Amino acid sequence: IKLFLLCILAVVSCEPNYQDLATENAQTGGLVEVKTKLVGYVIGDGRDYDVSLRVFQGETKTTSIQVLKTFTQTDPETGITSTSEEVEHETFTISEDATFILDFTVNYQQLREGITFNGAPLPETDSGLQIGDFFTFIYVSTTSNGDVFRNASSAQTKISVGTRFAGTYKVIASDYWRIGVQSGGANWVGENRIIESVDATTYFHQGYGPFLLENWPAEAFFYFSVDENYNISYFQEYNGATITGLGSYLITCESNPNDMVNVPCDPAITNFVETNDDTGADILYMTYGYYTDGSGPREFYEVLQKVVE
Repeated sequence: IKLFLLCILAVVSCEPNYQDLATENAQTGGLVEVKTKLVGYVIGDGRDYDVSLRVFQGETKTTSIQVLKTFTQTDPETGITSTSEEVEHETFTISEDATFILDFTVNYQQLREGITFNGAPLPETDSGLQIGDFFTFIYVSTTSNGDVFRNASSAQTKISVGTRFAGTYKVIASDYWRIGVQSGGANWVGENRIIESVDATTYFHQGYGPFLLENWPAEAFFYFSVDENYNISYFQEYNGATITGLGSYLITCESNPNDMVNVPCDPAITNFVETNDDTGADILYMTYGYYTDGSGPREFYEVLQKVVE
């Protein structure tokens, strides 16, 4: 009997100590998946922008989603970033469908309504905004048992004021070479990239090769610019900080041609923007990489097509 009890104790003590988050969310409700994480707002285009959420209905139902909003701006002279207080944008009633899709649109007048920034309302027209300003939508769920859940910062929508080439892009072609060996670049075709405007010609590229929206390391980014002829060039440093990629330093066709021998470097086929004035689905052709001291180069080529809602 003692041996039997000892065996039971050993089995129980080896059980992993974790929470079943999927079951927990299904029971407590309020889980929101933000399908539109970034909206590239272009000054002066006068259009409505689409936002989409998926609401998962479990044992406890989500009955409404309150959308809160803030406005953030960085002072160009001091570099100080300020954010307004949260105000309500709108509250939506949610049906009990197992997976409910909430789609809504927003324009500038709706974005600015109710927001006070530095003691004053936002400008009446978007011409008073500056590149790099952004609005944030925060989602608060109410459930059928009266609980209220504020969804995590990763489940928010950023509406970033930028220029034409900012926005969400889909990878339509890619290649990846790791220290001279082809390493599966096609694996992330169909995934998304986020491109944000920093100023009139500078862009911030989030994600790097296989490191995509939900799991990129902190270093998985770089900055690039687009000139008047739609040529792309890359920053080796930005604001005094060296861009390292995921290694020791960034490499490009221009800076390290001897390390970029397995991916396209011909300017006729890469490092430029192919514009589409009819649909707005512009295409970026990009070759970039990073070098790790003691190991070698990682070379990337990708073709990104802008997602137009």
